[in-house]
Amino acid sequence: MDIHTKTIITVLAVSLLIVGVAVPLALRWVPRNVIYGFRTRTTLSDDKLWYAANAYFGRKLIVATLLGCALTLAVLILFPLPPDLLTPVAVLFFAVTGLFATLATVRFVRRQSKLK
Repeated sequence: MDIHTKTIITVLAVSLLIVGVAVPLALRWVPRNVIYGFRTRTTLSDDKLWYAANAYFGRKLIVATLLGCALTLAVLILFPLPPDLLTPVAVLFFAVTGLFATLATVRFVRRQSKLK
């Protein structure tokens, strides 16, 4: 198995793992806790905001992960990169798309907390 195939398998596996973590958040299955979820002082202080923020984050994280996966796979398939760039490119796509999901959720939480 060559490095490109291994990278594609890793990207798919990581994507499945992240989506698997995000789905319970999106479905509002995760109660307030100090380990798992979109944890800020604001979300930890209010059950209603906790569930709303985590559902929002879960949905955004799923979309971001699928987008990061698609971008990574497109680059790996369409533009064969040297082996030393495979991992950095994959990490970059996942980091950037995940950052957008996180920043969107921070904005969502700020808007929701101002409404109270």
